[in-house]
Amino acid sequence: MLTSMQALREQIQRNCAVSDANFSGAFSLCGLLLRMRELYKWEAGLAPWEEPEHGLILDWVEQREELWQELEGRGCETLLLEGQELDPFEVERINQRLASRNLLYGAGYVLGMKPSFLLAEPVESQLVEGLRVFTVDRELCRDIFATPVMRQGERVIARRQAMAFLLWDVIQEQRPSVRPALGYALAGYGLNSQDLLRQPGAHGAVYQRMVAEELRVWVYHEIGEALEDAFPGDVWHQMVANTCQTLAEVFIRAVKDLLADTHPQGLLARMIQEDRKPSLGLYLAMMRPLSKMLFPGIFSVFPDFVRSGNWSEVDQARGKAHVAGRNLAARLVDIHAAADPFDHARTVERIIEEVIRPLGIVDGMEVEAEGELPSK
Repeated sequence: MLTSMQALREQIQRNCAVSDANFSGAFSLCGLLLRMRELYKWEAGLAPWEEPEHGLILDWVEQREELWQELEGRGCETLLLEGQELDPFEVERINQRLASRNLLYGAGYVLGMKPSFLLAEPVESQLVEGLRVFTVDRELCRDIFATPVMRQGERVIARRQAMAFLLWDVIQEQRPSVRPALGYALAGYGLNSQDLLRQPGAHGAVYQRMVAEELRVWVYHEIGEALEDAFPGDVWHQMVANTCQTLAEVFIRAVKDLLADTHPQGLLARMIQEDRKPSLGLYLAMMRPLSKMLFPGIFSVFPDFVRSGNWSEVDQARGKAHVAGRNLAARLVDIHAAADPFDHARTVERIIEEVIRPLGIVDGMEVEAEGELPSK
């Protein structure tokens, strides 16, 4: 008999808690607090703009820290399904057993090689460029790390809740450097940040439409990633594992993201093909500091794009960035190929000194700004 829904959720959520306990130190204090706040809102069923009562969230944080202390050092547990124990990373086998219940399971390693798990209810499924894309709305289990779109082999999971929270954080933060791009993007949906912040509920339907449309476009980041061949075979996974929780790991991930976004069939190309002007504004507004340093050309052409609406310069910037990204990837692959398999510290040192520092990036600077820098 298939394990009950409640028992399954408890198993997966416990693995989420174990992962959070072991990797809570892999974030800056600011990054950790922001993620804990979002996790609390998810557990409480709050909308992105609904703020929890101060006392309630303080009690929750205290209880969560006590749970993490209890679980720290433990490993993720096997999942019991149909009387069979399965490794929590056997995604395909687990999903085969959950298909009849209209459930979708996700598991993988994110920044810092943190295990990340998800159980959700898919609301849409379609085939896009050979990949099966599942859109999920209600998430039944999740950990402290949530990304709007994730790929596992030939499966892509697009998460509406994660996208809704991420977009709201950008709108609420209102960084001066991104206000023009953010304002341009919101105007494309008939919105503006002041009205949204003042009366978010009144614009909830339009906001959710923006979330759904942008998430659909964001899927093409994963399409570009799947089609990109700058990191052959399993080399990229080996590289991030060998440079885990260092600036080198974050940089390698940023290069891969750049290649995915600028691939001829990736995110930016899709925006151009569909004439998705608001999406370009949000892309700039949501770019992290390290990604901005790797792709300055997109900011140079944006003012003219706002005036003309002509995509030609954007496409040229995309093409140049893709070439630059492939050149960076080639240098990283060369360093990996020549690396001593027993001296990962030396590999990290070479990447920082030979690739990262010449770009003007100081060790830790850009990662800390994104709230993702491991404390060790």
